Amino acid sequence: MTSPFRMTTGLGPNLSQVVKNDQAWYDGPGRGASGTNQAMSPQKGDTAFGDDGREYMWVEASGTIAVAASPGTQVTLTPGAPGSDPRVTAATGAGGWYAPHTGFYTGTLVAGDCFWVAKGTTP
Repeated sequence: MTSPFRMTTGLGPNLSQVVKNDQAWYDGPGRGASGTNQAMSPQKGDTAFGDDGREYMWVEASGTIAVAASPGTQVTLTPGAPGSDPRVTAATGAGGWYAPHTGFYTGTLVAGDCFWVAKGTTP
């Protein structure tokens, strides 16, 4: 099992997974490219807790984020307008949240990629 893993119940990508901007993660039967009658899970801005005691938030990259060694690249989170999608975006900066590190993901995060950011470096 990949660690960290979610301690809170929920569906969707694991805490170390990146969903690229040209892909989607749908929950439900009959998953199709169009996403008809499907719900994205999790929704951007949703939070979960990992078995490592850290809080995670599902976000969308607003630009390119270089992937770094642990604890990862620090990012700034920006809330979207009420009712908009994405509800939360991440960009390289300060803010106490960290993008996936090279132990989890070795590519480059680009605008539109979705992933879990970790709050802080320790629980």
